[in-house]
Amino acid sequence: MDNSPINLFKGTIATLSRSLDLRARKHEVILDNVANADTPNYKPFKMNVEEALQTQPQENQASRLRRTDDQHLAAQKSANNFSVDFDSGNPDPLLFRGDQNGVDIDAEMTALAKNSLLYKASTQIIASKFKGLKKALTGGTQ
Repeated sequence: MDNSPINLFKGTIATLSRSLDLRARKHEVILDNVANADTPNYKPFKMNVEEALQTQPQENQASRLRRTDDQHLAAQKSANNFSVDFDSGNPDPLLFRGDQNGVDIDAEMTALAKNSLLYKASTQIIASKFKGLKKALTGGTQ
């Protein structure tokens, strides 16, 4: 008989946690774009959460924290290693603005609504995972 520990969710909670962090950051990026809708020559930023979830965060050896004293707090991994890309593609031929601002409010608000729905779905999934874990720990009783 194998006495190795069983991983109940096979990394689902960690993936959902990372997804929530990335979705929250994408929300900030979209809101930054909306806030700069009237800034001349502003080019909007885009963030691909699905692509960022596929890649593992890389730890930079140069910025790695070291504990130099036993009373220092241990370093924690950050979910701030996102792939945020500057949208430097060709100018939109339908862009009639003279200030060369690339923000499309309708597209940004649509992306914001979609991101909010996906964030809420992730929170519901992770809540059900924790509920299932609680149920397993308590033996199905409340």
